[in-house]
Amino acid sequence: MPKKDHYVIIGNGPAGNKAADVLRENDRNARITILSDEHFSFYYRHKLCDFMSGVIDEDTLKVKFYKEYKEKNIRLRLGQRVEKIDPDSKTLFLKHMEKLRYTKLILAVGSAPRVLPSLLRYKDYFTFMSNYNDAANVKSMLENIKNPIVIGGDLIGINFIKMLSRLKKKATFFMYYKSFWPFDLDIKKADAIRLSLEKNNIKTISGDPVKTISRRDADYIIETESGREIEGDALFSFMGRIPNIQFIKGSGIDTERGILVNEYLQANYKDIYACGDCAQIYNLELKDYWISIGWENSILQGEVAAYNLLGEHRIIKPMSKKIFNVEGIKVKTSWWNQLKT
Repeated sequence: MPKKDHYVIIGNGPAGNKAADVLRENDRNARITILSDEHFSFYYRHKLCDFMSGVIDEDTLKVKFYKEYKEKNIRLRLGQRVEKIDPDSKTLFLKHMEKLRYTKLILAVGSAPRVLPSLLRYKDYFTFMSNYNDAANVKSMLENIKNPIVIGGDLIGINFIKMLSRLKKKATFFMYYKSFWPFDLDIKKADAIRLSLEKNNIKTISGDPVKTISRRDADYIIETESGREIEGDALFSFMGRIPNIQFIKGSGIDTERGILVNEYLQANYKDIYACGDCAQIYNLELKDYWISIGWENSILQGEVAAYNLLGEHRIIKPMSKKIFNVEGIKVKTSWWNQLKT
């Protein structure tokens, strides 16, 4: 009898879960394993602020419960960090020294917080809010925080600073236009967003970047380029995200900013595919590679990656342009943001 395939998916977000569902629907006999370095089941990342502020509870935050994986005979292994991949032997090396073999692999490892090079030396000062563990940590801090400082310029940061305002925190927001992930904002739009935030009593500083950060007792002291001094009792960073691919380096899998894949989401090894925030996808029209963003794009890519892993040849196509409303300012974004339509 032919040996059963063992499909392994690294990543438990929207791309990885969609891929697992497609694989199970089309191959009832294969082993399917999802590995995640998080200890919390699949959840809505965009609802983390609601969770932290008490608007929703843990169960409402979850997209899928453990029993749903069991019902589909999908093995979910949480708290399992992959340290290295050997594509030639089709072996994953886990943090606790376990070796796990696969027949076909989908990389849906997502992204990690980005820190600007000019602020990298202060990384240990920052509190990040990129996953459930971060959110649970911040949730426990919120009661004792009175005047937090938020450094950033992305959409997640905007949502976070608004949450702080609703909780009556006297927050200061250092707004970096060039880091307004996932958008490229011009100064006019960025200024309009800044003015809208200030109408909601959010102190916003733009055009006067952070020069140094120091500690004074339990507080953080920021000196700006112009010499202003800002003091706060917590320091948060929202500078966009970068593909979470450090563990792939040196494996032979081609990477640049992300994992390089073709229009079928296939890496340079035939049985390895990548999807979601970590995938740097070749666009046939642009003749170049781009990284996509967003929940819907991740689901689409997870679906396409799974079907192609099963033997189809579906070409991943850009989703239509979407318009986001950010503080009353309409901002256009698309998967391939330089694709002419």
